[in-house]
Amino acid sequence: MTYVPSRSRDELRRSAHAKLLELSLPDHAGLPEIVSHVATVTGKKIDVEPIGDKDWETITGLVLQTDDSATVLVRRSDPRWYQFHTVLHELSHVVYGHTGCGTLPVVHPGHQHVRAGQTVLARGVASPDFDRLLDYSDRAAVMEAEAERLSQLLSKVVLRPRHERDEAVFG
Repeated sequence: MTYVPSRSRDELRRSAHAKLLELSLPDHAGLPEIVSHVATVTGKKIDVEPIGDKDWETITGLVLQTDDSATVLVRRSDPRWYQFHTVLHELSHVVYGHTGCGTLPVVHPGHQHVRAGQTVLARGVASPDFDRLLDYSDRAAVMEAEAERLSQLLSKVVLRPRHERDEAVFG
């Protein structure tokens, strides 16, 4: 299937929801289940590796893809939950079949991991209204927004309350 970028906020949200459904995740899936389902849906071997140091100040993570694998590199110095979100963002790129982006600066140390035949997608910091303020003619920005939206939906799968009656006390 050839990737076609979303052309509007509504289309972006619909496509992210469709990708979530395509993964067929069980209720309360954890990261191992998400990685497994992404691998099954995409036919790729998935590896996640914490890496980086202070040189990774502007890139929180990236994914290196080949036809049959995806390696997610995540900034080791970030708090655990932020690393978790970054991994979900990078996995979202894999689910979408994104073909590469221009987020990674040319001089970034992440380039030392790139091999021939790989595509690279990197995560930067997004504003809270990223999908409302987006220039939908900017393909790279749309790919980032699609991955960010799907990663938020995946986070909700993992973080949703497990015991609704017990959670009711919090409103």
